Amino acid sequence: MNPMKSNYVSVILCTLFISLVIPSAAANSSGINFVGVTLADSNDAYTKSVALDAEHDLVASSYGKTLEFHDMDTLEIINSIDFVREIYDIQFSPNGEDIAISLRAEQSIPDSIQIMNLETGEIKPEKGRGNDRYGNIDWSPNSENIITPNMNNGADIYNTETMSIANQISGQHVSDVTCVKYSKSGNYIVTGDELGRVNIWDSLGEYQEISFEVQEEIIGCDFSQSDAKLAVVTVTGNLYTFSLSGSQLQSLDLGDSHEMKWSLNSDRIFILESDNSPELIVIDGSTFEQISSVRLMHKSLDFALIENQGVIMDLFVATDSNHIAAYGTPTLPEGFGSIGSDLDGDNIPDILDDDDDGDSHLDDWDFNCLNETVCSRTPDISTLRSYQINLVGDTLVIDDVYTMNTIDTYTFRNLSRRSIISDQRISYEETNLIEGAICHNMDKNDYITKLRSSIELSIGQINNGSLECRIIEGLSFTKWDDKGQIKFAFRTTFDIIPNASLPFTIEIVDQISVIGSSITHIVENHPVYITQVKLDGIVESSVWYNYGENPVLNYSTAEKSDNQIESILGKIVDNIALILAVVLACILSTWFLIRRNNLNSTILHEIDFGEDESDEEDEDEDIEHPEYVEEFDDILDDVLQTNKPEPIMTYTDDLDYEETNNMKIQEVNNPKKRAAFSLDDDSQSNDDSKVKRRSGKIDRNKQGPVMSTKRQRLDGKLDIPGEKIITKKRVAKPKQRKVRRVKSDDEL
Repeated sequence: MNPMKSNYVSVILCTLFISLVIPSAAANSSGINFVGVTLADSNDAYTKSVALDAEHDLVASSYGKTLEFHDMDTLEIINSIDFVREIYDIQFSPNGEDIAISLRAEQSIPDSIQIMNLETGEIKPEKGRGNDRYGNIDWSPNSENIITPNMNNGADIYNTETMSIANQISGQHVSDVTCVKYSKSGNYIVTGDELGRVNIWDSLGEYQEISFEVQEEIIGCDFSQSDAKLAVVTVTGNLYTFSLSGSQLQSLDLGDSHEMKWSLNSDRIFILESDNSPELIVIDGSTFEQISSVRLMHKSLDFALIENQGVIMDLFVATDSNHIAAYGTPTLPEGFGSIGSDLDGDNIPDILDDDDDGDSHLDDWDFNCLNETVCSRTPDISTLRSYQINLVGDTLVIDDVYTMNTIDTYTFRNLSRRSIISDQRISYEETNLIEGAICHNMDKNDYITKLRSSIELSIGQINNGSLECRIIEGLSFTKWDDKGQIKFAFRTTFDIIPNASLPFTIEIVDQISVIGSSITHIVENHPVYITQVKLDGIVESSVWYNYGENPVLNYSTAEKSDNQIESILGKIVDNIALILAVVLACILSTWFLIRRNNLNSTILHEIDFGEDESDEEDEDEDIEHPEYVEEFDDILDDVLQTNKPEPIMTYTDDLDYEETNNMKIQEVNNPKKRAAFSLDDDSQSNDDSKVKRRSGKIDRNKQGPVMSTKRQRLDGKLDIPGEKIITKKRVAKPKQRKVRRVKSDDEL
């Protein structure tokens, strides 16, 4: 055969096998919801096992050494019986006359298997002996025998009339038997032990030479209808099916499981998953396809159910708390549809209604009002059912919010705080567990269809619809006795077609109710508190009663423009201090930059340090050194006659500092050099007196020392160190030659 063709055929066969073995990833809801709980007589009870007697409407449960009976419809306790040792398992007889109780056995006391008559409530004096480790018990279909594991790695078959051992099963197990079960016809018995060995026997306890090995402890086993197949489930959640001819059929890993049952009249298997996501799933016994499931919000240790052709009608689960959780189809409350005054509009007359105003506070405990004498007639708006409606673009978002009463709040917290670990607080994961269970078990299509039909738009219509379930408050990180009530919501998002064009109106024409297909049957549904979030952010609200006018919500474009203006003004007012600080910082920064630029761009004109300053210095030198005036003037004349101007020198190399000062003094003292007196001269002298000397760092070049102060060059230009030379030319005014007349000897 062609290798490529062979590989192709292999892939096809593997694909077909996987499609048959692996169930679908998601299963539909079974159609039943949480309806209530039984309440144990003890607050510290931890229910471990549960059994049903549909003929007498009884629910039996056990915790510790106590056996209790509850009414299946009302869930009220009927009777409670205490035993001397811990109860392992309880089972009603198929004929509904007796109940078998398996206690922890002791070697010296043969009274661990007891039979109680349901009509008289008496326990038969004859008793049997079971095992000292956990294992189930089972009745034969004709109610004449009961089988139980024993202490000798086998099982005993008792006659229920005399409680004598009719037959024994032994010799094929080398460890404790953990599961025993009669077939639907009663012709076969299956036993499984803690090492994973499975054996098939006839009704008399004869080994049928049929055995299987699954290598894990067996915790559940059962036969299909017509004794065609056998199924077992292990402690790690592996499910196996076998034919009675001795061949293995299929296997499936389901996670941590606790028990399994095969349907009485259909090819379906019920399996209780007891891990961190507890669930009762329904699987096709031939294909292992997952058909439906019931999500649980609590620990799950044992279950009992009433079915019809593989469809679950009622389900009861042991929760490891003081409750047995009940699931089923909700029924209408007592008094529904009766005639009488009805304040909240829930079709239950106030005389029969436990909550007249519909605010989730029971009338006997309704004190949630101010300045009112009868709080039960004044609703607490914060706990009414509410529609929170918001328009987001072209989608309409509706939050349908419900509030549980105080009793149901405590019940859910008590169930939840042990759903993952047994502690006093509810974790975020446990809250998610309840959210998922509420949403999964409800009929979402029914809710979306009803809500969509109850809304009418003035322009266009709403289409599609997606649903999300959320716990809003009262659960996460709370203790079981916190006073806050649990609130949960269904958030539904609809598309508006064609695109939402403002203005338009929304009218709600019906207060929908889905109590028959969701958990909302345990909370108040009427009246409804309508809350509209407008486009400008303003919230409008009102209470809507069934007998009142339908609410109409208006949306317009004007709201959006007003919202923009108010939003801007609001932001300015809220941040006025910050805005002022920023403005002040900008002003100061601008002033500093302008000031800095002005200082850097300032140019000092020649009048500030012109020839007056030079003249003043020369005159001072003449006064101080009159004997050198003529020589100094000659030097100046020589400098003026040169073609290339030389850098001005404050002092010549030939003259020292003292000689120059003497020349200045002599020049001033010479009468011939004094200027004539005039008013102009006085004014000019006053102006000259205001000129200040300027000094700077002295540098040297080839010509000698150079002053860092700004001085006038002989060619009329300004020589400013570090600055560009001013191009404006100025003719240097030659200084008059100053001649000092020396007195003759005759004049002296």
